[in-house]
Amino acid sequence: MKWKAHISSEYDCYTDIFYKIIEDFDSLGEIIFQERNTLRKIVHPILGTLAVKSFKKPHFINQIAYASFRKSKAYRSFIHAEILSSKNINTPKPIGYFEEFNLSRIEHSFYFSNYFNYDFTFRELIEQKNMFTDWDLIIKEFTQFVFKIHENDILFKDLSPGNVLIKKEKESYIFYLIDLNRMKFQPLSLDQRLQNFIRLSLTDEMIPIIAKEYSYYSNTNYNFIIDQLHKKNTIFIKKKERKKKIKKILGKT
Repeated sequence: MKWKAHISSEYDCYTDIFYKIIEDFDSLGEIIFQERNTLRKIVHPILGTLAVKSFKKPHFINQIAYASFRKSKAYRSFIHAEILSSKNINTPKPIGYFEEFNLSRIEHSFYFSNYFNYDFTFRELIEQKNMFTDWDLIIKEFTQFVFKIHENDILFKDLSPGNVLIKKEKESYIFYLIDLNRMKFQPLSLDQRLQNFIRLSLTDEMIPIIAKEYSYYSNTNYNFIIDQLHKKNTIFIKKKERKKKIKKILGKT
């Protein structure tokens, strides 16, 4: 086995500690998320509080692809976080990535960042609206945040409810993006920009607020934007419902 790693200069004197964390990963800290990949919050006496993501071992073809002509998810997570940070778009501070190779195949990869102590995610805005007295303000400020991302020629393909962390600061809100491995960097059409909102599972109450804010900042017709968001959102919801029915028929949860 052979390792390839890149650690930001602030932490490069702690290489041995990072490898020890990887070695003991399954027994450290607390699990934040575990499905295909595993994300853990790990408090370390020297490094502080970390978010460490272990990516699932790729299938055979991707093991070869990631080792030769494609970049691993850990690599992309780190590089994309650095690009976002350089453009003053919030994401937990990237620390480094590690890739384990077996001959010409990649076996495992890990991404390290600082842990961001957020208050809630975008999902709570959907599922627990009544908990927020300034719900409208949060949606407005979030729309401004997404517009800033788009204006920087960034398409965050995994803009979904769990991937937007939110923290209140004084009388406003700050937004952080996570799960960054799927991004494109290119000028975006209006259609691409509006489609980018759809994986957030927008509610009927959100769409008019988003349309009004985005039309203002993009200098685009409000009626056109709200019509497009409603249409795209309806298509997305119907597609999700079809997938659920198919999974139920196949006996999958």
